Amino acid sequence: MAAMADEEVFNVENDLPLFLESVLDNVESIFQSDVDLEVAESHAEVIDQSIRLIRSISEGADVETQDKMNLNTLATVFTDVLSLLHHRNAIRSPTTVYENKTEVATEANGCPGRPRFVIRAEMLEELRELGFSWTKIGEILGVSRWTIHRRVAEYGLENMTGFHHLPDEELDEKVKEFILNHGCTTGQCYVEGYLKSVGLRIQRKRIRESMARVDPHNTAFRWGIVISRRQYQVSWPNSLWHLDGHHSLIRWKMVIHGCIDGYSRRIMFLRCSANNLAETVLELFLDAVKMDGNLWPSRIRVDKGVENVLVCDAMIQARGEGRGSFIAGPSTHNQRIERLWRDVFRCVCHLYYYIFYAMESTGILDANNPVHLFTLHLIFIPRINKALDEFREAFNHHKVRTERNCSPNQMWINGMFHPDNPLAHAELDEEPYDLEMYGHDPHGPSSVGSDNNVIVEAVHLPHDNLLTSFILETIDPLQQSHEMGVDIYTEALELVVLKIDEITNSYTESTLIHIF
Repeated sequence: MAAMADEEVFNVENDLPLFLESVLDNVESIFQSDVDLEVAESHAEVIDQSIRLIRSISEGADVETQDKMNLNTLATVFTDVLSLLHHRNAIRSPTTVYENKTEVATEANGCPGRPRFVIRAEMLEELRELGFSWTKIGEILGVSRWTIHRRVAEYGLENMTGFHHLPDEELDEKVKEFILNHGCTTGQCYVEGYLKSVGLRIQRKRIRESMARVDPHNTAFRWGIVISRRQYQVSWPNSLWHLDGHHSLIRWKMVIHGCIDGYSRRIMFLRCSANNLAETVLELFLDAVKMDGNLWPSRIRVDKGVENVLVCDAMIQARGEGRGSFIAGPSTHNQRIERLWRDVFRCVCHLYYYIFYAMESTGILDANNPVHLFTLHLIFIPRINKALDEFREAFNHHKVRTERNCSPNQMWINGMFHPDNPLAHAELDEEPYDLEMYGHDPHGPSSVGSDNNVIVEAVHLPHDNLLTSFILETIDPLQQSHEMGVDIYTEALELVVLKIDEITNSYTESTLIHIF
């Protein structure tokens, strides 16, 4: 009853502006002071939930057009703030992993040298929760099992056999009970310690989310949950696929394209490429269709990006026009895959994000140098795709807490073999009541998007085919590395530079002979 009382006194017109202003004040404080990473990440969760709150209000039936536009603009501003805060947290967090018997710190003066890397505990938790052994986690991260075991011991994760699948409501009650007894300024580590003391092992990110929900200052969130009545609704596997591009590595001209089945959450494809051309996305999409015996999805949901045009054309050709075979809308309606991107970044991309920035800081990588980028792609894209393949397999087999612990693969198979599923018999499913909102998940994370109309073209060098063949004959990008691929990159870069000089000198000599 106490929670309901809080919700009843919340007034949108008076209280919402004050609440959002306090959220922005806290952001300003974070940027102006050197606060702990834990505090900054907790506030990022508050901003994320604020965006969802604003959007849930804007989607109300009685909201006037002008108010809806203003709320959407406000949500966009908060999304930009969240993106800046994520970047701030990324560059200030411990940077990745340097595997060696002696760890060498990055030189403070910015001179070229080997960057020191650190694996974060949360990343180990995420991968462990997906079912990976510690040895397999070492393989994914490109480090030895001894490095992983040292980190596991350092973070006290030795006895971690898995996390408790406690529903959000029960977790919130536990966290609320602790905060009521110890105050709302209680840190995440103390809440985590309390939960462990009562026999509960919960992921750090879930604890942060829960603390944001139950904080007495965040009454608006609980009120927002009450007014948000819409639920994600898709009838069958293959009824709706969500496609999107992930741009966390776009600074280095790498884009990850992904596709997830809305009903089962099964990842249909997940691939890192050196471009985001429509031809690349189409090839990935068609390969995913062939993988399951040419069972096309009934519909797809995409953002309004240029990279999706050929897939949309293919869907119209395969499924017909005028029925919503492709639904192109804002990224705010594509939360199903946005949730996946959060996991992909935490478990895979953030590692390379930090590595590449560390490489830049030490002078061994210049993001504006095409020779450096060409070499970076040659070595790291295969390594990233290997990690993405491992992640996809683990994700598709992991138990989904909110779906009676069934895995995405199990949900997909069960749905496809259901006798009432028309899509399993090459028939079409029924048309959704509201195509615009079809596949919209109001409880999904906010999209921290990039410009979906940006074109990323592959880096080309003169004689790049010759250079590629030469390097790959000499170096295996997937070979074991003692520095998470950085040592392989530096070796490859030296060979690329030497080969370019050799080709250039050979061309010069040939020209001179021809002249004389």
